[in-house]
Amino acid sequence: MIASGTISTPAGASFIARADSGDAALTSLSGYAFLGGAFFLVTALRLTRTPADA
Repeated sequence: MIASGTISTPAGASFIARADSGDAALTSLSGYAFLGGAFFLVTALRLTRTPADA
């Protein structure tokens, strides 16, 4: 969660900066969405482990 928040802060700032520019596009969201999905998958896999698996 800390890593996810750390990445989200500068990503959000860059989205705001790009939205204000003349060449605003949604293509920069694809990398952000991919990383968010990867962090979600890692978290989901870690939470499904039982103490016996550790």
